[in-house]
Amino acid sequence: MSRPAIRVNARLTGEDARLFRDVQKLEKQSASGLLRAAVREYSRKRVKPRRDAYRIMQDSGFIGCAAGPPDLSVRYKEYLKDSLIAEYESSQRRARK
Repeated sequence: MSRPAIRVNARLTGEDARLFRDVQKLEKQSASGLLRAAVREYSRKRVKPRRDAYRIMQDSGFIGCAAGPPDLSVRYKEYLKDSLIAEYESSQRRARK
C-alpha cells in the first residue's frame, strides 16, 4: 500500500537558494528529486530506526537466556502441569517423613 503524496511549498532566499541551485546543478536533479534525496539523507543521519519488540528483546539478550525444550511455546501447559504434579508429589513425600 503506497502512502499519499504531499505537496511542499518552500521559499529559499539568499545563501540557501544559492546552495540549493548549486547542488541541483551538481546532482542534475529536479527540485523535487533533490528535496526527496535531502529528506532521505537527513533521515538516515538523524532519525533512529524503530525497532520491533523482537529485535529489542534479542538485542537485550533476553531471547535465548534460558534453557528449555524447543517446543515449550506450544506445549507450555503440558510442561507446567507435569512440573506442578512433580512438585505436589515431592511435597507429599516430604510431609510423610
